[in-house]
Amino acid sequence: MVIRRSTPSDLEPYKRYPVADAFDAIVIGSGIGGLATAALLAKYGGRKVLVLERHYTPGGFTHVFRRPGYEWDVGVHYIGNVRPGSMLRAVFDVVGDGGIEWADMGEVYDRIVIGGDSYDFPKGRERFRAAMKAYFPGEEAAIDAYLAALREALSGLSGFMAGKALPGPIGALAGPLLGRRTQAWARRTTREVLEGFTRNQRLIAVLAGQFGDYGLPPPSRVSWCTRWSRATTSTGPGTRSAARACSSTRSCR
Repeated sequence: MVIRRSTPSDLEPYKRYPVADAFDAIVIGSGIGGLATAALLAKYGGRKVLVLERHYTPGGFTHVFRRPGYEWDVGVHYIGNVRPGSMLRAVFDVVGDGGIEWADMGEVYDRIVIGGDSYDFPKGRERFRAAMKAYFPGEEAAIDAYLAALREALSGLSGFMAGKALPGPIGALAGPLLGRRTQAWARRTTREVLEGFTRNQRLIAVLAGQFGDYGLPPPSRVSWCTRWSRATTSTGPGTRSAARACSSTRSCR
């Protein structure tokens, strides 16, 4: 796999390089998807791949930027459910050739602050359940229903993804059937689903408080599919871990 890129010393925003070699595939953009696709094509497809990048550093949303005493991730903040043996961990091991280091974020992986009140999200489904019930007495049934809905939505994901992977005509016929459970949830907004469990607006705000992680509009406009795909890795069993971004590992709260 070949990556053509400029260097920080270049005065131009990008530099054109002549390409004399022949390539089996050309990937435009060295973001997470582009690099993963190029790596898999080269490693498992035996293809000679050229990756083109306008920026002087490849990586897209894996970049970080620094100011005196601080460092920010531009895209990925943390990743859940990457304990050894999980499917997501296996995917990262394949794409990253086993070179990604992971660091546990500790007992509390997120903190929602509303006014003068803060709400910790501890790792592990049952610990999360207990914490929410302690914060919101009288809302036990709503919290149980929320976690049950996450599990229900997630259970249909494998069928949905299988339908997307099927070729042409077969996918067109079988895809809607395999993905019907996921699609039923995806057509509803996060607020719509949560208000089906409770009218407590503070509880809704806390449960949906991570929407900024998606870079998307507020829960009244975000599909429940986005919420449950994010939250199931947060409240699932096992250890929640964070990727080591470049040379820095830090907890994100």
